[in-house]
Amino acid sequence: MKSSFLHRSFRFLAVVPAYISLPTLPCLLLASTSSLAATATPTASTQPASAHSVSPGRKHAVVTPRRKNTAPHMGSTEQLEVTRSHTHRYLSSPGTVNVMSGQELRALRIESPKDIAAFTPGVTAVNATSGSTPIFSIRGVGLDDYIGTNMGGIGIYLDGLLAPYPVFYNGQMLDTENVAVEKGPQGFDMGRSSTGGTVNIQSVKPSDKFGGYAEWGYSSYNTNRGRFAVNVPITNKIYNRTAFNYVKGDGWQKDVGTGARYGSQDLLSIRNLTKFVIDDTSSVLLNLHYTRDKGTPMSPQDLDPVDGVGPHPHANAVNVGKDPAKRNENGGGVSVAYTKAFNFGTFTSTTGIDFYRRDDYDNYDGTSNEYGDYRWNDTSIAQSHDMHLRMNLAKILHLTVGVYESYDKIDGSYTSFRNSLSATPPYWLRDQFSQQNLSTGLYVNTVTNITKKLDFIASGRLSYDERGFNGGTHNVQTGEQRTFLDTTHAYHRFTGRVGLRYQIVPGTYAYGTISNGYKPGTYFAGPVAATSALDYVKPENLIAYEVGIKSSLLHNKLVVEGSLFDYEYHNRQTLFFAPMPDGSNSLTLGTISRARTRGGELSSTLHNLVPNLDLRGSFAYLDAQAKSPVGSINGLPLDPPVTHNSPLPFAPRFSWSAVARYGIDMGLYRTTLQASYTWKDNMWVALGDPNAKSSKISSLGLRMEFGPKTGKWTAAVYVDNLQNKHGTTYSFTGSDDNRAQYIQTPRWVGCDLHYNF
Repeated sequence: MKSSFLHRSFRFLAVVPAYISLPTLPCLLLASTSSLAATATPTASTQPASAHSVSPGRKHAVVTPRRKNTAPHMGSTEQLEVTRSHTHRYLSSPGTVNVMSGQELRALRIESPKDIAAFTPGVTAVNATSGSTPIFSIRGVGLDDYIGTNMGGIGIYLDGLLAPYPVFYNGQMLDTENVAVEKGPQGFDMGRSSTGGTVNIQSVKPSDKFGGYAEWGYSSYNTNRGRFAVNVPITNKIYNRTAFNYVKGDGWQKDVGTGARYGSQDLLSIRNLTKFVIDDTSSVLLNLHYTRDKGTPMSPQDLDPVDGVGPHPHANAVNVGKDPAKRNENGGGVSVAYTKAFNFGTFTSTTGIDFYRRDDYDNYDGTSNEYGDYRWNDTSIAQSHDMHLRMNLAKILHLTVGVYESYDKIDGSYTSFRNSLSATPPYWLRDQFSQQNLSTGLYVNTVTNITKKLDFIASGRLSYDERGFNGGTHNVQTGEQRTFLDTTHAYHRFTGRVGLRYQIVPGTYAYGTISNGYKPGTYFAGPVAATSALDYVKPENLIAYEVGIKSSLLHNKLVVEGSLFDYEYHNRQTLFFAPMPDGSNSLTLGTISRARTRGGELSSTLHNLVPNLDLRGSFAYLDAQAKSPVGSINGLPLDPPVTHNSPLPFAPRFSWSAVARYGIDMGLYRTTLQASYTWKDNMWVALGDPNAKSSKISSLGLRMEFGPKTGKWTAAVYVDNLQNKHGTTYSFTGSDDNRAQYIQTPRWVGCDLHYNF
């Protein structure tokens, strides 16, 4: 399989013009003439921009842009060396991009990629099963699968390296410089093709200055958190930065029968970055990282009055009984990024490999009997390589060319304990399988300056993918083979984007784009009783139309971004609830042949427009509907069926958020007050399931910080979910035909101490 993949890859490379050498093949987006880059952070550099960010017609020298930047922690005095290229690209691209700095992430207690969704318009992220499998969606585009073996329509990147499965970004959002959410079809400037967008997480990079920070916090349910980062210049050309995070706490859920706690945390993460400066134009960044998770899984609430918690349970009540719920996960990896600046552009190559081992037991059904518990036992490996070259040609053409290659594999043994009230002996299903994915792609992105104010954008990508699955489900007690699949699917796609960007006035741009994206086909790896539920799911295709405006005014004190979009799906991959031939119920994957999502988004930031006051707000509207009815999935009937104009999963109609921060000077000290509020409409999490509708979710947070104006240290107290809301974040029909639901985290009160050195 892999030899065939490599053969196809070399065939693709053969079509590249001869004057482009392999070291030149590469990625990334448009080099822009936009002045919006100045809004990257309040501490934006005043040094000259790099060649790819200088407006046409201006003389410039190629330099590696550097700026002194505070650490991603409030009031830090540590000086860090980071490039502006990522943030510049995000804020000047012809599409919606929402960026959050490391300071904002800490102040809002955003500690995992899932938490980003609360403050990002049009983005949802919920935990299916125990919490190790978050489901992401951007503008209703994602993958509605709770198994965790499939890649959604969203690409998650950690320092430029794709994390194809949720386990690979568990615990690794520490010591973060910024997070950017790019929306719409991607893959024209980096990484793998995606239909919904990307989440790009950038860590703080090593610098030539000694410094760091240490932090300790204590919060509800006896939760202790310790973290630190230390930056050490080993020589004048070798810099090292080590970041560490550990959190341990009791669970907030309580078993109604045994009194045991669930949802506890025991998470250890570490990352070490070493930067080798080769010369004034080139460097290598070595990334070593490791995560270990031994927390206790959360449990849903089953509303059965006997084996569950009853129809009106307390928010923290669960009924796990003697089920051995546990989480035992660990993994890590290594990546190497090489950067070389030329007089005509910049070349970057990033390659890495990650491993992850998981042995979890989930009380998935929410009852004290094993009606539908799961044991997830798997080993994952992911390898990828991306390289790109950005060039400015003749001062009017900004060109990016790139190549991407990846291979990932999961060997799994998933067991569903499907005991029923009348089943003797116990009825256990186990799916043992091996799944492999191979991908490669060539992409080109161009920005042509037609006039001084008008740019034409044209992008293209040629992708080749192979998806293979070998395995099936058998009855553990009898050995009976229920399902089996041994197949490989290969296909290639061309995707592209065209658009215009116009400078209305300095700092204000309007844009319009038409693009298409595709997500490779996939398999449903859950233990199922019908072969049709295990079958291959066809690739998803999306055509996206978007118009928008971006504006940075009043010397970057006011930043506004708004967009309107219309998405047309073909073969939208969707989670369905279907009865199995043996009378049990199961979720499975299928496609909706035609679907449509329309909507709009608006976000704005006001920085110090009123002295010492920062405001941030966002709003999103989604109208996501199935345009083709679905009565069955691979012969499995849906009850109820999906009708014309049925709402699509993970697409709340309305969502909004707001954050206000105000600083009060007190001589040599400063007190900062913060209030935040998030609200998301209810949504469906699967089709064909009458119990799969979530609640409206809202949360009010308050925070107060105190410390010297020098930023040497800060002390803070905070409360999240002040109103102690108990909304349902994820729900479904359990194996006992009762509603099972996950409840949002309750009120959380805590304090933390932060010291910079």
